[in-house]
Amino acid sequence: MTFLTEQELRNSIYLDFEGEGKKSDGTIPIPHMAGIFRPNIKGNGGKYESIFFNELWKPVSEGFYQYSKVICFEDYFIELLKELETKECNLIIWTEHEEKILKEFLQNKTFEKIIKYIYNINPEARRYANRRNVFGIGVTARGKSLEEMYQALYPNRQPFAPIAHGAAETCRRLDIACRTNKRWNSFNDRQKSYAKDLVAYNKGDCHSTWLIAKKIGNAQYNNRGTN
Repeated sequence: MTFLTEQELRNSIYLDFEGEGKKSDGTIPIPHMAGIFRPNIKGNGGKYESIFFNELWKPVSEGFYQYSKVICFEDYFIELLKELETKECNLIIWTEHEEKILKEFLQNKTFEKIIKYIYNINPEARRYANRRNVFGIGVTARGKSLEEMYQALYPNRQPFAPIAHGAAETCRRLDIACRTNKRWNSFNDRQKSYAKDLVAYNKGDCHSTWLIAKKIGNAQYNNRGTN
């Protein structure tokens, strides 16, 4: 697979799901939310959007009304597919998990179209880290988490917000909150903190994936310039 250019990476859309994860019986439930990050034309920043797939989570969406919405999973990705086709850009994911989720919950015709735009950056990130021994001599990047990779490549930056109870447990707690409260203003401070922590964590994952991609893209560009 040919690595994307620096400009292609900047023009890409970055996707990260949050949900309960695989059940004990092996089934995978539909994600509670997705984060979408679109980098700015210049710099490290960009526009983040949180997408919630369950109508029950309308109160959570109200808490982040400036950059969130509640929409059916299929409908959202049909909408996103149109953007990918129009802009001819890529949908960047960190691991195979996002692709598996899309395959599991999208109609076949939608998935077959969107798969053409998906780019899993994890293999290239591992190769980049291994070539530079960022985890230490003799220590490979295999199995390293997104958080570990980001910290290794950006050791002087503050890590993005952690999530105290884990994403899966936080989603379960928000399910309970949303079943008993139909408005954001009805959430107590603890319940609001669950939502804020989940969205901040997801935003951090999206943003760190972009920054990892940017570092690799810059290195590729610099290497070409010296050849």
